[in-house]
This record gives sequence, C-alpha cells and structure tokens, in this order.
Amino acid sequence: MKNIFFIALLATSTSVVSANPTVMAGISYNFGSRDLGLTIKVLSNDEGKEVVGAVGATYYPASKENVFGIDAGIGYTFDADAAVVVSWDFLRKDSQVSIGYADIDDDSAPVVTEISDPVTETETDPVTVTETDAVARLSL
Repeated sequence: MKNIFFIALLATSTSVVSANPTVMAGISYNFGSRDLGLTIKVLSNDEGKEVVGAVGATYYPASKENVFGIDAGIGYTFDADAAVVVSWDFLRKDSQVSIGYADIDDDSAPVVTEISDPVTETETDPVTVTETDAVARLSL
C-alpha cells in the first residue's frame, strides 16, 4: 500500500515539467537500515525554491549487503545551489532522505535590457546643448 501511494504521489508531482532538469550530488540516509550513502540524482527542475521530482542511484560504502540503491522521490530546491529529496529506494525497499549540491539557476543575475538609440534620445532631450550653442556661450 505504501508503494502505491508513493508512486501515485510521484506521478502527480512530476506530470508537468516546464524547466530544464539538473543533477544533484550529495549524501543520503536510509531510515530502515540506518545506512549513509553517496547519491547522484536527476532533478526535474533547475529553478530555485521549487518542488521537484527526482530519480537517482546511491552507493552505500559501509553496507555489507546491497551496496547499491535505485530511488525515486520528491524534493525541494534552494537558491543556494542545494536540494533536499525524500525518496523510496526500490532495491533496498527503504525510505531515504538526501541532501546535496545541485546546479540551480540563479535568478539574481542581472537582466540585459535593450539599449536605445542615442540619436533618438538627444532629439527629445530638452537639456541637450549642441556644439554651436556651446561655442556661442563661450564667446560671450
């Protein structure tokens, strides 16, 4: 029953993907076996402060059995190039939480705006002084 609920939750949370995916690398913790692992996941969105879908693989260096895991879950991305994911490990049949570095798009980057034509601006600028006016004022 837990698996059906989790798969339905995952399917509804990742049905609309409107951004570029990104990769997350970090550490994971399995609750049942209490193992720490090194994980790599693909996240469905590379924008900060978003709920994302995730699929990944984990290596458990201290585990004596089943040293690899394959998982899917949901997570949250932060603006500080970080993400947290809660997932289900299908090979180990265990719930997992992961945190790590993710290449998140920075929304604070400067926006390039169109530069207007300086000739057009000087024609409508009332404070514009032409060269002839400047010479005439200096000769007074």
